[in-house]
Amino acid sequence: MERLKELNGYQTFMMVVMAAMVLVFTILYPVTISRTGFAYKDTLLVQSQEGDNTVYTGKVYGVASRFTVTPDKTVEFQYGEEKYGPYSIRVDSSAAPKGSDIPAGITGMELLRGDEVLFRGGVVDVGDGYLVFNEDGSMVSGMGVNVGVYTNGDSYVLDSMEPSVTNVLDLLEGPELTHKGTWVGWAAGVFCCVVTAVSMLFADELFRFQLIFSIRNVEDAEPSDWEMMGRYITWTVVPILALVAFIMGLR
Repeated sequence: MERLKELNGYQTFMMVVMAAMVLVFTILYPVTISRTGFAYKDTLLVQSQEGDNTVYTGKVYGVASRFTVTPDKTVEFQYGEEKYGPYSIRVDSSAAPKGSDIPAGITGMELLRGDEVLFRGGVVDVGDGYLVFNEDGSMVSGMGVNVGVYTNGDSYVLDSMEPSVTNVLDLLEGPELTHKGTWVGWAAGVFCCVVTAVSMLFADELFRFQLIFSIRNVEDAEPSDWEMMGRYITWTVVPILALVAFIMGLR
C-alpha cells in the first residue's frame, strides 16, 4: 500500500487505466465467448426456434439479417428488406464430376432456388468445411456474387448478399455453432498490465537488480535521464499493447 502512495500522478493514472481495462475486459470476455451462433460474413447469427423452423438472426454489415431453415430442408435468407431463396439440395449422382483430380467420396448434387438450378456438381465433406466442384471438375467457392464497394469513405455496399453453396449446405446439415473471442487475448492483456504494474511499483529495485553483476555498491546507483525516459516509454507502450491484445482476443 505504501508503494502505491509513492507513485506520481502519471503512474497513478496508468495504474487506474490498467485496472479499468482488466475489469472491463474480464466482464466482456465471458459474455462474448458464451454467445454462440452461426459464423457468417465475420459476424455471428444467433440460433433460435420459431415453431418448427430453425432461425439464425443478427446483423450483417449493420443490417438486420436472418436465415430460416424449414423442416422440409429449405433455406431462406432475408437481408433487410431483400429476400433470397428458398434454397434446397437435390442429390444427383450424375452431377458428380469425374477425373483423377477429384477426391474420393464426392457426392453429386444440385442446388436449387425454387425450381431454378443454381449449381450442379459435387461436394466433399472435409470435416471442418466443404470442397465444392462444378460438374466439369473445376473448384468453386460459392454461388453468390459479393462485391464490396466503398462509398463516402466509410460505407460498404454489397451488390448481392446471396449466400454461397457452402453456407446453404452448412445450414441444411445443422452448422457447428461457434463463438467469438479467445482467452489467450485476455491472458496476454492481463500479463502486459501486471508487468507494467510491477515495473512501476519496483522500478528502482529492478533497475539495481540489473546492475548487481556489473558494479559494486548498487544501492548507491541512481537512474539517468535516459533510464527515466525508458521507464515512461515502457509504462505507456506496454498498456497500449495490452489494449490491443484485449481487443484482438475478442474477434
